[in-house]
Amino acid sequence: MKMIIKLSPLEYSTVDEDHLETTVNLVNIGNSQILTIPGEALPNIGFFLKRKMTGKHNLLFGLTNDAFGYILTQVDWNSFERYDYVSETGLGEMTGPIFIREALSMIKEFSDH
Repeated sequence: MKMIIKLSPLEYSTVDEDHLETTVNLVNIGNSQILTIPGEALPNIGFFLKRKMTGKHNLLFGLTNDAFGYILTQVDWNSFERYDYVSETGLGEMTGPIFIREALSMIKEFSDH
């Protein structure tokens, strides 16, 4: 994935060699809350975030904006053979924890309750 990002004509915004920036949106519409995910989060991440969202009707939109591969929790990363492919096509084992931390921060900051 590092090579793809480095050679991409899309000129991704990187913080340093091991970190990049992406766009995540939190949208409040009436009693609904929508969180965009810049990739495909595994179900445990999605269910956790939906529980933490503050809308009556919470929605996750995956594969949005930059859509950087799979997003796994640190404990799922390379945990068994079935996850080899998703680990190889993700940004790294810390992507899930970083995304969860930042998403929870957004939910707290921009929720009506």
